[in-house]
Amino acid sequence: MSKCQICGKEVDSTTKAKIEGAVMHVCDSCADMGEKIERKSKKKKKKKRTKKSSQKTLANNYGDRVRDAREDRELSIKELANSLNEKESVVKKIEREELKPDKSLAGKLSKELDIALYVNPEVTNYDDTSDSDSRKATLGDVADVKK
Repeated sequence: MSKCQICGKEVDSTTKAKIEGAVMHVCDSCADMGEKIERKSKKKKKKKRTKKSSQKTLANNYGDRVRDAREDRELSIKELANSLNEKESVVKKIEREELKPDKSLAGKLSKELDIALYVNPEVTNYDDTSDSDSRKATLGDVADVKK
């Protein structure tokens, strides 16, 4: 048995309600004075697992990408910084790769310069132009076996 926090009546079960901004455990008749709060189910929610391939990482040459795109558009560092509503020093540090842009700043840069700074983490410098052998590399191809 529990007590209603408003009228003090002994009841078998109380209802959680928000009355005058306060969340209280009250009887059914007092719950009509406010809005009832639904109880959450006690089932554990499974966390969504993201695939590692869907997580994007900062491109290796992000500074060169920003500088090249800015120069292609014939923008000065000051003009780019003003259009992004950022300081010139921030843009300079990004171009020198002394500062890694967070996702929001990278998004602004990507939109303004039409470039991608956050990319899927894949092998990027892989050259598949050789016609001599089309098989995949095996462990034996890349490992030195000591005898």
